[in-house]
Amino acid sequence: MARRRAPRALYVVLAVSLALNLAAAGFFGVTGFHLKPPPRTVDTTIGFISSRYPPSVGAVIREKLEARRDELSQALQELKDARRATRDTMSQTPLDRARIDAAFANSRVKAADFQKVIHEAIADALPAVPEADRAKIDRGDPD
Repeated sequence: MARRRAPRALYVVLAVSLALNLAAAGFFGVTGFHLKPPPRTVDTTIGFISSRYPPSVGAVIREKLEARRDELSQALQELKDARRATRDTMSQTPLDRARIDAAFANSRVKAADFQKVIHEAIADALPAVPEADRAKIDRGDPD
């Protein structure tokens, strides 16, 4: 019985496929699957904060954050504006250290204002959460 050889085109297709797979594996190996995170929005902030707590606690925190949505939105926009202004200041010519320091100081104030809205919502939510549920808050969670 005569053995039939695979057509040369099959070997070419297999070689190209192997090369593409190795190139893709190399790309993902180098980038480490680091995809750019989505832009921070009020919705992503509320989702992230409330998801860091047990479901029963997170639901009450989400409710309090939703009630402060406008305040949270304004604080987030002011933080984004301050960060953008800081980057603009750093790229100006001539470079002015005092203006850069002032821009960073303003950015820190806006970050603190943003966090204050979040922290107040959390503090407002906790009295409505039963003690047993508050005890489930993970104190070993990495910061």
